[in-house]
Amino acid sequence: MKNLLVFSALTLIAVTAFGQGMGQRRMFYDPSTVTTITGTIQSVDTLTGRGGNFQMIQLTVKDSSGTIPVHIGPAFYLDRQEISFKAGEAVVITGSKMQFNGNDFIAAAVVKYGGKTLTLRDDNGRPVWARRGMR
Repeated sequence: MKNLLVFSALTLIAVTAFGQGMGQRRMFYDPSTVTTITGTIQSVDTLTGRGGNFQMIQLTVKDSSGTIPVHIGPAFYLDRQEISFKAGEAVVITGSKMQFNGNDFIAAAVVKYGGKTLTLRDDNGRPVWARRGMR
């Protein structure tokens, strides 16, 4: 569990930097690794980024292959979409399957949940919340 928390914190920093345009975009979203998983949400976690002023939502999703962390996006953006994820619910996620320190995670691009489709990234991985006026 401790390793998962450390992995989550380090990945949050990386995804936060990407979402804010400070990192190498290809490093945290690769269109060539896009995959779709269908599974059940095991947990919904709010992770705090650098400086303690940025919160990122992460789901842990169990599918037929096992369990994988899925980085959804910043809490402020999801609040505006009026979507609230719950453990035990079905979800379909399309995103880039990546690795950080040897651990897999998915940077979500599209989430289908509760009869809604939430688009989080464009085809190149650019986060919709990083567009002008979305912050």
